[in-house]
Parts: sequence; structure tokens; C-alpha cells
Amino acid sequence: MSNIAGRSHKIARRYGGVLFELSRKNKALNEVLQDLNLLRACIEAEPRDWSRVANPLLPLYTQRKIMESLVGALKLGKLMRDFLMVLCQNRRLSDMNFILEEFLERVKRGEGIVEGILETPVELSDEEMKDFQQSLTSKLGEKIHLNQKINESLLGGVVLRIGSLMIDGSIKTRLNKLKTVMKG
Repeated sequence: MSNIAGRSHKIARRYGGVLFELSRKNKALNEVLQDLNLLRACIEAEPRDWSRVANPLLPLYTQRKIMESLVGALKLGKLMRDFLMVLCQNRRLSDMNFILEEFLERVKRGEGIVEGILETPVELSDEEMKDFQQSLTSKLGEKIHLNQKINESLLGGVVLRIGSLMIDGSIKTRLNKLKTVMKG
């Protein structure tokens, strides 16, 4: 990890942690989650515009005015508005994506949700993903949220990664093992 990325992650942990604690303390976790989802959608819809607004070289007055307009247009709550103004003041808007991720990670941890990655050769339907997650939740005793990753080289089967646990049930791996055994 580069120095810049490491610094951004430290900043994200600090700011994301503060936003999470303030949200819990003010019993506004759901409101802040909704606000962050709106803000994320806005950032993802216009990434170039967001890069311009978040640029620390943009005059602070201009940046604050743009953010106030955005807060008004999205109808964000007071806590989110104040948080964004602090980010402006401290020239940290450029770290917003990292901060968002940190906040969401803390929410998931607080709810006992464990993230995982499910690699498949083809995309699974929402129903199949839901069934898979429910099955894992009942077997592991923890709420599991899986993100799907398509990997056509698997040929069939799945590769599951949850924390340090990895289960490789792919046909590709089975064929490679068989090939190794046959070589002797």
C-alpha cells in the first residue's frame, strides 16, 4: 500500500469512526445511512464533477457553497450536513469514498454482519444468492453478506471467501488436483 493510500485509510478510519459514533449517539444511524447512500449515488453518477468539488485546491468558500447546494438538493439531515462541512473545512472531501466504506463497515460490524466474496463462473440470480447467504448464515451462526464476483475461468462450482476462510469448490481446482495426481 502506498503512503498516500495508507494515509487515506487512516483518515477514513478516524472520520468514519466519528460519524458512526455520532450517528449512534444521536440515534440517527438509519438517517445517516440513507444520506450516505444518496451521496454515494451522486458521487457515482458524476465522478468527474465530484473530483472537481473534492479537489483540495478549490477555494474553501466555493467548496462550501457547492456542498451546501448539494445538501439542500439531496435533502440531507443536519448531522450529515455538519459532517460534510467539517470535511470541507479540513479539506478531506477527497477521502469521502474511503470514509463511506469505513462507516458502512462499522455499521455491518455493529449489526454482526460478516462480508464475503462468492466467485462463480456465471452470475447467480438474486434468489440463488439469497438462498446461498441464508444457508451460510444458518451453518456459521453469523449474518453473512456475499458480494458476487464472476470468474469464467472456474468452469463450474464456486470459490467462497469469508475473512480468512476460503472454500474452493471449483471445477478448475478439481481438474488441477487431478492433473497433479495423474502426473504422479
